[in-house]
Amino acid sequence: MTREPRLLEELNSLRDAMDRIEIEEQATLAAIAPRFQASATNLLHFIAFHRNNHPGLQMAMREAGLCSLGGCDGHLYASLSTVIGVLQKLQGLPVTPPSPSAAPSSLGGQALLQAHGERLLGRQLGEETGARTAAIMVTLPALATEQAGLIAELVEAGMDIARINCGHDGPEVWNDLVALVRSAAAAAGRNVRIAMDLAGPKIRIGALPPQPGVVDARPQRNRYGKLLQSARILAVPDEGADVQPVRQSELAPVDRLPIRNEGWQSLTIGNRLRARDSSGRWRELTVVDRLQAGLLLSCNQRCHFISGLEFLQEGGPGKIVVGDLPALAGDVLVRVGDRLWLTSSEPGQPWGTIPGAINCSVPEVLADLQVGERVLFDEGRIAGVIREVCPGAVEVEITQARPKGTRLRAEKGINFPDSRLTIPALTSRDLTDLAFAAAHADIVSYSFVSRAADIEVLQQELQGHGREDLAVVLKIETRRAFLNLPRLLLTAMRDPRPLGVMIARGDLAIECGWEELAEIQEEILRICAAAHIPCIWATQVLDEMARHGMPTRAEITDAAMGARAEAVMLNKGPNLTATVRTLGAIVARFHPRQPESPRHREELLSCLAFRTNSLVSERT
Repeated sequence: MTREPRLLEELNSLRDAMDRIEIEEQATLAAIAPRFQASATNLLHFIAFHRNNHPGLQMAMREAGLCSLGGCDGHLYASLSTVIGVLQKLQGLPVTPPSPSAAPSSLGGQALLQAHGERLLGRQLGEETGARTAAIMVTLPALATEQAGLIAELVEAGMDIARINCGHDGPEVWNDLVALVRSAAAAAGRNVRIAMDLAGPKIRIGALPPQPGVVDARPQRNRYGKLLQSARILAVPDEGADVQPVRQSELAPVDRLPIRNEGWQSLTIGNRLRARDSSGRWRELTVVDRLQAGLLLSCNQRCHFISGLEFLQEGGPGKIVVGDLPALAGDVLVRVGDRLWLTSSEPGQPWGTIPGAINCSVPEVLADLQVGERVLFDEGRIAGVIREVCPGAVEVEITQARPKGTRLRAEKGINFPDSRLTIPALTSRDLTDLAFAAAHADIVSYSFVSRAADIEVLQQELQGHGREDLAVVLKIETRRAFLNLPRLLLTAMRDPRPLGVMIARGDLAIECGWEELAEIQEEILRICAAAHIPCIWATQVLDEMARHGMPTRAEITDAAMGARAEAVMLNKGPNLTATVRTLGAIVARFHPRQPESPRHREELLSCLAFRTNSLVSERT
């Protein structure tokens, strides 16, 4: 085995790097709570290993018949030392004992993950329990307060954690949900935890100028374009607002159209009226019925009605004038190459008067943006690059949209994946919601966390609530949070309270790109395994089944992959109880994470980013 001497040299070099990082991070380790000391040490070893790992080393170890350490993230130092000892014996060398360290053994690493998982999730995990390996978290709908027995059904089906999203509803609804969960859990004799998600700052498109209302009347046609039923329009003056639509069949819906009380009284059955609709095309209406306070009209073509549009009778004095229609929510059609201004002003204010100006709901972020950074709108459906930065506004060139353009609408999300945002993760509303969570919940989920300073602020706030047992789950939903995850964990480990991580895969996919999501979620699982921190697999798990009753094949595979985490989260849906049962059956068939696999990515981005210049000033 000619590679053995070189393998031994490389492995000794890796162990030396692990020893060095303990010395370099002495101040970090000194601040860690005692219950997390071994886990923090192992996490630092994991970082050192992957910062210094040689490409192809683990493949060479497998070829030499040695453990490649691919499934040893939770006890890396002890496992590496064992492999070094084996190689030394094979070469007839004296076995060099490892340096004294707080890092856990193989059994110790598994025990730590079990203990931390039980503290967070309220249940034992793993095959030895004779049950499924992952807990089930369920997002509760507000309607659960009105649907008798729903929460009891979810508890009976296997819900371990009830999640309440503080971004929706309010304390009155939350109080009812908490009471129902506690009651159902007590009746079933089960320990069901309550998790409350802090909303965090929601960076969205602000209000856009409203657009004129329109009534879109469409005839019914078959797949070959043959007319089945003319469009039917109930034209009613303002004082006839109480007139009900005439009896209709499934193929003949009736559109209600307000008209002005002028000119229509002389019209009778069979009269025809013509005009150009809002699309500029000639359209013809026919009076098919005369009502006590209005007319029933028909049209064989699609017709768009807007306020003030006049249809004149052919050969007669009658007419119909469309009345006031409710305004529509504003939107902006953008195409690749277009430029728009993202501003801190509401429409009608100085920046808002510029054509193409869009208001940002959190204007403080604009001060953190730089030329060349990307901006993503509406879950990444529209993308752009910042071309100019001015006080209170940035100009964005659209680089991604549909070929015919995509509409930007108010309240759609905005992401800045390349920007170092300094806005606080805790908003004033979050502070109020945190007080409620401290009084009622077992777990608080921290949104928009990305810096060590964010963790420190939360720890300070929690100290004032007197709940040392209130667990914290870090939601990893931005690229910066992903890259900084090791430092976030080390900061959170200063507090002895239960700790967990949620992989917010929907937000991560937007921030990091869909093509990178699989590798990123895998890396987060491995970092959490190295830190012995329970991980929650979230976003769109069995979503089709929850909404429509039948899972897709891809969803089944995704749910099985999620079983490697310590918990899997389901979102709302009308078929939630059956979905909980299905998820429980799926995860019960799979083993805990960290199988020996040659397909793990050797270069882990979060480890390479640890202590680099881009992340040194995390407190700023």
